[in-house]
Amino acid sequence: MQRLPQAEYLGLGRQLAHLLGSCLEGASGNLLRELARAYDPSADEARISAEVFLFHRYLLMQSCVSVFPKAEVDHIVGGLCAALNERANGLDFSLDRQQAMERMWQLRAAQFDRPFSQDRVQFLDEGSGPLHWQQTIVRFCQNVREVENPPNIWAGADGPSQAASRSVTAAVEHLVEALDEMNRLHFNESV
Repeated sequence: MQRLPQAEYLGLGRQLAHLLGSCLEGASGNLLRELARAYDPSADEARISAEVFLFHRYLLMQSCVSVFPKAEVDHIVGGLCAALNERANGLDFSLDRQQAMERMWQLRAAQFDRPFSQDRVQFLDEGSGPLHWQQTIVRFCQNVREVENPPNIWAGADGPSQAASRSVTAAVEHLVEALDEMNRLHFNESV
């Protein structure tokens, strides 16, 4: 398979950044913010927004790995990182700030890996029930604020965690659908 020109990977990265933004502004972003406030009413809004961003970035990265050809994933993710850096440069973040943000991303990605992998198996199991991403969402809450005795966010029939679970499932399905279309257009493949 012949590689795309670098400019095309950057173009894909910009499309992915736009897709990420739509998730942040959509139901899953709003419901995760609501869940974070319910989990820790004293949480700082900037912290909540940062954790919502990192959570959705992780979902997007995992969706890219699931959809795009393996040989292309690193180049596509590189395009996304370049697009995100363009936006960060537009915000006049210092180099130290950008490096700190990258370190935080690496930390969060490592923290999400195990719960996401376990949740993904459950999600792909047809008979697993209506609630998904439970361990990953608990990790998100702990990232907002690590508490010694965390509340059971899954207690009750229809609280913020259940709404967040449904919205994250919808976001993942939307991401995969959008990425599948990008994959078909750019690489003539579909999952």
